[in-house]
Amino acid sequence: MNKYIVLLCGGICLVILIFGHLHWKKINESAAMEVKIAAEKNLKKEQEQREALINRLTPSKNKPQSLMDFLKYRALTQEKVVVTVLGSNGTVGTGASDSSKAWPALLEKNLRFYSPDLESLKINKRGYSGYSTSDLLKSKKTDVVINDNPDLVIFENSLIINHVKSISIKQTNEDLKNIMSILQKSLPNAKILIMSPNPISNSKNKNELGLTYLDYIKESEKEINKNKWAYLDTMEGMEKKLKDHNNLLVDMLASDYVNPNDYGNSLWFEVLFDHFKRRSQIRLAGNR
Repeated sequence: MNKYIVLLCGGICLVILIFGHLHWKKINESAAMEVKIAAEKNLKKEQEQREALINRLTPSKNKPQSLMDFLKYRALTQEKVVVTVLGSNGTVGTGASDSSKAWPALLEKNLRFYSPDLESLKINKRGYSGYSTSDLLKSKKTDVVINDNPDLVIFENSLIINHVKSISIKQTNEDLKNIMSILQKSLPNAKILIMSPNPISNSKNKNELGLTYLDYIKESEKEINKNKWAYLDTMEGMEKKLKDHNNLLVDMLASDYVNPNDYGNSLWFEVLFDHFKRRSQIRLAGNR
């Protein structure tokens, strides 16, 4: 009798264990399904938000478009987004204590921080110390830029070096036209922004041609405006920020009184970053 009771109890326990296991399995499957459904909903929501953002940033629907929005749109619709900066000493970061303190590095770091969409952004620094506009052309540095296949080109017009080397205004403007022509033809889907170099000490000193640094700035601006190229007067912007900060020109220059120091590079970055956030009508290079 006791044997049957033990068997009966064992059978009941076994049934309870089986049903308990099945019930627990069902609960787990239900919970897993709920997690899966929630994940799918979140993914769908993220995709919808992404599509809405792309739609909002589409150039044809977002005019005039800031460079920031332009880069975000490219980042959302491409595997990567590339910016190439071309220039002379200012682009190299001559005068900065470290390359990480130069304005191109500051721009790259802050663009990524400003928008998660720009985490894939890469800035190629094509700076060549002591190069005039003529040197850039003769050594075919424009080919280096073209090989980067950038979405945006920032060109620091090498006017400080042109002034030092006494290259004529006529030749300077001819070089600028040739550089722009090469880049526009080879990079029709990119945007190109020309920048003036930084302010320098003794900007009114005359070179062998009797021209001052300010003469080069003024005459280049005329050529740029005549051709309706996108332009940022970096020099004016940096001078304004110096005034706003109650600082002097000497505070932002290295010991050579020409190249910007760490503080000067931070001002350069601020001027450029402000411009990136400002809505502006910068056409694609192919839409001339």
